[in-house]
Amino acid sequence: MFAAPAPAAPFSPRGPRPAALAHAAAALWLCAATAGCSDPGREAVDASASVDGDASVDRVWPWLAVIDTMGFTRQKPIGVAPGFDLDGKVTTKPEAASCKKLDLTSPDGTPGIDNEFAKLVPLIEQSGIGALEGLIQSTINDGGIMLMMQIDGLDDEVNDPDITLRVRAGKGVPLLGTDGLLIAGQTFQLHQDSPEVQGKGHIAGGVVLAGPFDILLPLVVFGVRYDLDVRGVFVRARLEGRGRLVEGIFGGAVTMASILDIAQKGAADQKNLVELVTAVVGGAGDLDPDPKTGECTKLSAVLAFTSVNGFLFEDTGRSPRPTP
Repeated sequence: MFAAPAPAAPFSPRGPRPAALAHAAAALWLCAATAGCSDPGREAVDASASVDGDASVDRVWPWLAVIDTMGFTRQKPIGVAPGFDLDGKVTTKPEAASCKKLDLTSPDGTPGIDNEFAKLVPLIEQSGIGALEGLIQSTINDGGIMLMMQIDGLDDEVNDPDITLRVRAGKGVPLLGTDGLLIAGQTFQLHQDSPEVQGKGHIAGGVVLAGPFDILLPLVVFGVRYDLDVRGVFVRARLEGRGRLVEGIFGGAVTMASILDIAQKGAADQKNLVELVTAVVGGAGDLDPDPKTGECTKLSAVLAFTSVNGFLFEDTGRSPRPTP
């Protein structure tokens, strides 16, 4: 969920107000809120149990990848962007099934990439809500977005044909390094409203691929709760030592209804928010057309992420974590 972070930089008096930007973030940042669950009343884990290596953290289990950066994915060059083939089709010509949207190609040459949101990034940056990335990063640093990915059934960090990736949400106020990002090795608690979703996957050449899975993402923006419905989520990242995931992307199909619902709820703070969001994403759907109207009901989106390793404190009577 989103807490209410202080803006990283002053906003133009002619642009949307900071609160409106945060509401727009809820509507347009799509999967970024996969973190799901943190709130203004969150509490840090006791300091005695928050430092890697402290003997008092015997109940910390297992190693986790805690997201420390998130960002939009972009077309570089036009027609090329990272992502996944969400619909199992390679669309090179306008057709009804994709609402006449064409697929992209991944940087490694894989065709059929569904990442329509990457095409919208220039519009977002020109619409007055281009400061979203800075706001989201501030919220991560504040602990308002604490997305954790846990790999279960791991036997080999280089090649493993059968793993399970669990997406969870933590709470706690993170410590930051001199680079302004989360410090590795911290311990966090599981949030009481954490989504417990998982996807089967594998590791090949040190690269994790897992999914698909569906998730209903609860967001809190300035005390208001929203729910973002994301379907068919995939995650891909390179696994480094001690559970760290880097060079990661995750993407899925966000329902247009949930985006517009969030915008309508946020309109109490910014009267033209619905018009602003509609102008950016209206008609941008590229998946699952409505049989009656022919309009696509979902928008494909992909975000890039990096992570640091961390611990999850659970008083469940489990065995102590293995010694690294």
